[in-house]
Amino acid sequence: MASAGPGPIVADLRAESDDLDALVASLPAQRWAESTPAPGWTVAHQIGHLLWSDQLSLTSVTDEAAFAVELQAAEANPTGFVDAAAEKLAAMPPAELLAEWRATRGKLHEALPRVADGRK
Repeated sequence: MASAGPGPIVADLRAESDDLDALVASLPAQRWAESTPAPGWTVAHQIGHLLWSDQLSLTSVTDEAAFAVELQAAEANPTGFVDAAAEKLAAMPPAELLAEWRATRGKLHEALPRVADGRK
C-alpha cells in the first residue's frame, strides 16, 4: 500500500494552527497575560511554546547540525528547557509573537512535505 505522504498530516497541522490563530488573533494585548489550564502558563506562554516547537521542528528539517546543537542545549536542562523557551517568547509583545508564529509555522508547513521519505 502506497503512503499518502505527509500532505494530509501537514494540512491537518495547518488547519489546527489556523483555528487557534483565529481564536487568539483578536485578543487584546492584556488577555494574552491571562492564565490557561496549564499551571503557570498564560496565553502568551502557549503561543510562545508553539512558536518554539515550530522553530525547532523547522530547524530539524532544514539544518541538522543546528538541530544537534539545540539537542545538546536541551540536555543541559532536560526538565526545564521547554518552560524556559516558552517564558522567553511569552515576554514578546503579543502582536510580534503572533506575527513570528505565523511566519515560522508557514515556513514549517512548506518545509515538511519536502522531507525525504524515511527520514526521521
